[in-house]
Amino acid sequence: MSTRLSKSEIAEGYDEIAEVLAMSPKFYRRCATLVAPYIKADADVLDVGCGQGIQLAEIRKLRPTARLSGMDISPRLVSRAMANVPGAQIVTGDADNLAYPDEAFDVVIMTEVLEHLSDPVLALEQLRRVLKPGGWMLLTVPNRDWLRYDWYQANRKAYQPVDDQWYRVAEVSSFIKKAGFEIRNVTGAENLYFGGGVLRLLEKLAIKIFPPLQRRMKRALYLASKPLP
Repeated sequence: MSTRLSKSEIAEGYDEIAEVLAMSPKFYRRCATLVAPYIKADADVLDVGCGQGIQLAEIRKLRPTARLSGMDISPRLVSRAMANVPGAQIVTGDADNLAYPDEAFDVVIMTEVLEHLSDPVLALEQLRRVLKPGGWMLLTVPNRDWLRYDWYQANRKAYQPVDDQWYRVAEVSSFIKKAGFEIRNVTGAENLYFGGGVLRLLEKLAIKIFPPLQRRMKRALYLASKPLP
């Protein structure tokens, strides 16, 4: 039986891979484009598990006057994020116990983090707590409903310090609702089956013709809002 890592061990593990831990720039641009319509010019935006700060940097390109904050459990990643997003308020912290006051942010983002946490609903409740009523959340999670999931798990070789839990869309949707959010949209990112080239173009055409295929892509993206009183 495996022993659960402590928070300090998790931080040290991510410190060791801080230089290589990142999704593709295209993924971060996709996320920024998806959430940007809900970020006003003077909005306060928080990225929980901000990593190297690439997501915040992409948001800054689209909303340069928004006030950006981020936190990560890895001090080394925090240092990299501070360098990549000058002027943003980046701190070391714990997603299970956010060190921010209630209702402090207009938009909260958590990309590719929930799958590493032991209690997904607890983390989502923390996001809801720091979000203003009527505010928006963007959440992304590896998708267990991905068409190529079985092949991928059988052939993958690289693992992170805390191995990722791939959730089905229905599971994550239940977490989000249990935490008190209203789901507004579920879409997909990365590939449906193939990685690139002509076949990838055919995938895009298939998704456009039949939008429900979005939920069978490698990453599931959830837009949700915190209800008004």
